[in-house]
Parts: sequence; structure tokens; C-alpha cells
Amino acid sequence: MVNFVLIAVCIIAGMVFRATKSIHPDAHKGINTWILYLALPAVSFKYLPKVKWTTEMLFPIAATFLISVFCFFFMMFYSKSKGYSRRSRSTLELTSGYSNTSFIGFPLISAFYGESLLSIAIICDQTMFFALSTLGIIAAVKGGADPAK
Repeated sequence: MVNFVLIAVCIIAGMVFRATKSIHPDAHKGINTWILYLALPAVSFKYLPKVKWTTEMLFPIAATFLISVFCFFFMMFYSKSKGYSRRSRSTLELTSGYSNTSFIGFPLISAFYGESLLSIAIICDQTMFFALSTLGIIAAVKGGADPAK
């Protein structure tokens, strides 16, 4: 419950800061840098050593890639039925088939399931990063080479 309250407080504080213009407009850059380069790696280093590597851990890893592959085929058929361009298909694929669970997902997983399962979320997040940095880049490059711009 504390995580839900913390998320709500942070969102409301951000809205208040934006409305009152009490912080610099580029303050988010410093906060994002701290989160990406310090906080998230620290969470990973805290929970990854606690992971018990069993065959059951293959499911979250495989599920991440299956979601990406399923989204590719679904968006291919959906885009053909709607007459979308390759760029639109690629954009839909990138926005719906790849996720980042860390920013809001980690606190929600901690609240719903407890910190003991946070290591699985970290595995999923790292696997999704790998999928995005390989399959996602391929989708982006193919979508950017749209002859019907």
C-alpha cells in the first residue's frame, strides 16, 4: 500500500511543480539520469544475486520474446487489414510489443506480490531490453525505410 501512496504522491508533486513552475523546466533530465544510471542498476544488483536459477526461470525469459514475436505478427496482419504503411506498423509494434517494467512496474510488483518476486521482474526487464535492442531496432530500421512516406 505504501508503494501506491508513494506513486500517487510523486505524480501529484510533479503536477504541482509543473503548475507552479517552481523547478527548472529541464529538471527531469537530471532526475532521469540519476534513475537510469544509478537507481535502476542498484535495484538490479540488489535483487539479481537472490535469483534462484531454475528451469522455471526460462518461462519469463521466453515469454518476453514470445510477446515481441506475437506482436510482430499481430501488427503485420492488423496493419494489412487497416491499410497502414510499414512505418505505422513498425510504430505500433514498437509501442505495443516492447515494455519497460521498471519505473512503475517494480513498485507495483512489490506491492502486489512482495519483494521476493521482484527478481523475476528484473529478469523480464533485462530480457525485454535485450529484445528491444535487437528486434526493436530491426523493426525501427525497417519502418524508417518506408518507400511510401
